[in-house]
Amino acid sequence: MTLIGVESGLALMIIGFLALGRGDAATLLLPAGGGLVTLAVLAGAAALLVPLIAKRPAPLSARFVFAGLGFLLLTVFLGLAFAVALTVPALGPRLGPGLALLLGDGLGDHVLAGIGGWFTLTAIGVSYELLPMFMLAPHDRGALGVAVLVSGAGGFFLAFAAGLGGLIFPGGGVWLAEQIGRLAIVLALALYLIDVVRLYRSRRRRQIELHNRAAIAAFVALGLAMLLAVGAAAYGQMASLAPTLLLLLLLGWLSGLGVTQLYKIMAFLAWLSRYGSKLGRHPVPRVQDLVNEPGSRGIFVLYFASVAVAAIAAMFDWPEVIRAALALTLLAVALLAREYLRAWHSHYARAAKPAPDRPLPVPPQGVR
Repeated sequence: MTLIGVESGLALMIIGFLALGRGDAATLLLPAGGGLVTLAVLAGAAALLVPLIAKRPAPLSARFVFAGLGFLLLTVFLGLAFAVALTVPALGPRLGPGLALLLGDGLGDHVLAGIGGWFTLTAIGVSYELLPMFMLAPHDRGALGVAVLVSGAGGFFLAFAAGLGGLIFPGGGVWLAEQIGRLAIVLALALYLIDVVRLYRSRRRRQIELHNRAAIAAFVALGLAMLLAVGAAAYGQMASLAPTLLLLLLLGWLSGLGVTQLYKIMAFLAWLSRYGSKLGRHPVPRVQDLVNEPGSRGIFVLYFASVAVAAIAAMFDWPEVIRAALALTLLAVALLAREYLRAWHSHYARAAKPAPDRPLPVPPQGVR
């Protein structure tokens, strides 16, 4: 129901945005959709928090999810405020000049809470669970993992709060707090990438599987986005480089990490549902038999190469190249979706011949 509520609310919001400025009653669908999304998110957050709170002590990955859920609530509440203010302008004078400032300059804080606090912190937490599991690396990330959590969550919150506060109470103190928050974010991402390298090096699985080899491109995209953001802020080019940063963060880092990990997650879930109960009683395929890594390698190359071309084209303002590159990205996603479905339906496992049962060796007489 949570998923249905979120998807339905987003559909209503899209219709409401398209109806803005036309004096149509459909405009009210914008705050209605925002309210539906907010209720669905509250229900989903409650459903996630109950099992997470019950597990004591909470693992590092769960603490990242806790922080991410907090930023998700901030994001949807701020988005609902945008929706109401856009569709009911009469509220502006009643709520004061802060609302007008929020509509004019608050979009950056909305993006910071969503892409930064919600998406990035949650993605880091999920990666801290999946990467060690699939590569047989230590789950305990020690003080470095805790430093990533504290610096990241604290930096995003400080930058978000100072950004909103600076719209209403501009001043040097608020500006300084925002810059400290941004520096903490950069520190957290740098420490996280260092920890990811450490995680890959400490793995026990000698051969890295395709999805984790492809995930390296997502981590590279995150590192490039971080360096580009620091340089853009230093030289005052943040506005001109914003499209490139969004492409690197949304498609390179977040979506890139998502599509790579889903490749193995779908196969693992399919294996559990179809063969888990048969383990030890009948020959079963391996999880790796449910995917076709040699055939999928080119799809991941296509995905990340097209994202890289789109990011470079955005930097030089080549719209035709951006459209062509994103069309290839869409094609790669469609091909990956086909691979997910094939894994779910055990398409490749039907062609694989599982190893026959081998009887246990019979001990010599007199030996028990």
